[in-house]
Amino acid sequence: MDTHEITARISQKLKAQEIVADSERIEAKINRLVMEFGVPPAEAERTILLDILKEHGKQMPKPAASSSADMVAIADIAPGEWVTIEGKVVSVTDPPSPAVAQKGVIADDSGAISFVIFAKGAPALLRQGEWYRLESAVVDEFRGLANLKIHSGTVVTPINEDRPLAPVVTRIADLTPGIASIRAKVTQNWDVRHDRMQQTGLLGDESGTVKFTVWKGGSDQKLATEQAYLIGFASVEEYNGRLSVIIDPASCSFLEDDDIEARTGSAGSMEEALPRMEVKVVSLEASASDAIAAQGIIATADGEYPFTLWANADILPPEQGLCYAIEGAKMGSFRGASRISIGEGALITPIEDRFFPPPPLTTVADLSPGIASVRVKLVQEWESRSDRMLQTGLIGDETGVVKFILWNTGGACKLEENTVYNFFYVIVDEYNGRLSVNLTHATALPEEEGDIEVARDGTTITGALVHIASGSGIVKRCPEEGCNRVLSRQNFCPIHEFKPDFKYDLRIRGSLDDGHIARNILIPREVVESLFQMTLAEAQEIAENQPLGADEVIRQLTERALGRYLKVTARQFEDLFIANHADWLTPDMSRHTALLNRAGGDF
Repeated sequence: MDTHEITARISQKLKAQEIVADSERIEAKINRLVMEFGVPPAEAERTILLDILKEHGKQMPKPAASSSADMVAIADIAPGEWVTIEGKVVSVTDPPSPAVAQKGVIADDSGAISFVIFAKGAPALLRQGEWYRLESAVVDEFRGLANLKIHSGTVVTPINEDRPLAPVVTRIADLTPGIASIRAKVTQNWDVRHDRMQQTGLLGDESGTVKFTVWKGGSDQKLATEQAYLIGFASVEEYNGRLSVIIDPASCSFLEDDDIEARTGSAGSMEEALPRMEVKVVSLEASASDAIAAQGIIATADGEYPFTLWANADILPPEQGLCYAIEGAKMGSFRGASRISIGEGALITPIEDRFFPPPPLTTVADLSPGIASVRVKLVQEWESRSDRMLQTGLIGDETGVVKFILWNTGGACKLEENTVYNFFYVIVDEYNGRLSVNLTHATALPEEEGDIEVARDGTTITGALVHIASGSGIVKRCPEEGCNRVLSRQNFCPIHEFKPDFKYDLRIRGSLDDGHIARNILIPREVVESLFQMTLAEAQEIAENQPLGADEVIRQLTERALGRYLKVTARQFEDLFIANHADWLTPDMSRHTALLNRAGGDF
């Protein structure tokens, strides 16, 4: 942060209002707000300017349409930032919750981003087709994508000019989750199965096809079958490795003379066609979606894979334990694991029984997303948070431990202590770099006399805590069963959206540097409480009673920890080390003195 630059900007704005600026006083206020209280520099600048203007009986001047040193292009913003942007509201949709006043998409020449305005303390709603300047908006993350939060502290200024904004067209085969513009033809209209859904079907261009959805609440217009459109700034979403687009008909333009030859094939390069294959259905699980006819695990000659049979394939679901020949299936990827998709045009034919050997045993340390077999025993059982959950906790072997879950499907049995199990066809999932295993539909073979010495300690690393990342301190977590994700400052869950009935947690995310390599580290609540002698209840009291709220908690933790040396025992998941135990390291002054003497010179 350059305090001189911020001071200069404030001074220039005051001079334009015929106010003599006191540079020393301004700089002292900046240092106090930013350095002592952790206020973001952009917010501190705005607060100081407003205070001085009020002292002189003046108001914040309306900004020029395109002149701000700190304005950024939409394509350059990232989660965690406070930003100033200028853009055109290209679509708006009905809010999904009473807590949300408005949702939509705003765009500039560089790109587009979804925005949300919360009902509490909301500024004026934005009008579709109008240009706006937004100051001090917060960039959050929702379902893995950047999302703009317009809150009570955001300055919203209409821009009274209509600037040209040409959408950049993306082929369906090149779509990725986010915002995109498409030139495509409506090839199919499907029956609507949801009260909030206005229209759904299939779009196609020369590169492939993609499912589309129009939700109620916007324009009543429907897209016509076999009609070509230029669809501007549609939201592209991913589910089970398949893409779909959310369309606002008001953002669609007829292409009168454009004859698009739609090609069969799913959106993106996320799926590739598979040759005819013979498989055995190892397990089936219930689906919560009408769009899915069946899902589970199949074994092939090349390995074992989760599969999804889509309802639009119009194929009778297979039976567990039987063998089939499948033609027209596709291989995709979901959360780092390969997944077979059986959709429209595919064919499933029963065949004679075949033997497919189960996957070989894998150690816990070598697990990766997909299907695996493990030899483990119960390490720790946790309290189940829902009637749907039969059992959860930790299982482990000689190489480490991993979280497991058993859903209450009626046929599953709880794991027993001091019993070694061989599990075949285990589903290994990954979220935020952490692995977990789903044992619900796995084949379990307990050993009568076997035993395992479970490795509980993990890896020991030492180093200086050189960085404390955003999302540290006291955080709010989603209360939904099986979720536990960290909420945004506005109590927004990436999956379940607005959650006022959150629960608190305490953690530190940062980097530990030993002089050779910096490692990403996560210190959970129990270790934070031990290190800092600050309980979650004490942190909650600080957050609820101090003027800076949760920022005061992270300020205290940062002041006591940043730059200090730690010895940490942790479990490693990919490039993240999750601490089981940590101690402060006290420098060995005699060794320090000896090194200085060896180096010589005047210190």
